[in-house]
Amino acid sequence: MQSEKKYCLYCEKLLKGRSDKRYCNDDCRTAYFNEQKKEEHDEIKTIDLALKKNRRILKSLLGDLKTKSVSEKQLLLKGFNPKYFTHLFKNMSGDEYHFCYDYGYREKPGNKFMIVKQLPVVLQD
Repeated sequence: MQSEKKYCLYCEKLLKGRSDKRYCNDDCRTAYFNEQKKEEHDEIKTIDLALKKNRRILKSLLGDLKTKSVSEKQLLLKGFNPKYFTHLFKNMSGDEYHFCYDYGYREKPGNKFMIVKQLPVVLQD
């Protein structure tokens, strides 16, 4: 009975050893999966950069304060893009906050925005 020749999925070298082997070594296995993920990474890179930039802007405007009111113009001049945020939060009063990771904002009347920092969540056993 003749076995079918198998080749490494990454470098295409002839494989020797176990019949279920798919890669010639760990480097090829890692490189193969990194290549598979590259396309997905490229697709989300632009969005991830916009989210991080928004967070930096909110953080810099808030500083050490707990809350701060700023104009829409201040945000936009710094390059803030309100299209990108990580999640929404609605408080008990019904105010909706848009968050960029741990910094959030809500729109107020008169083209104003209230910036806040999310309190850390304490997990208990």
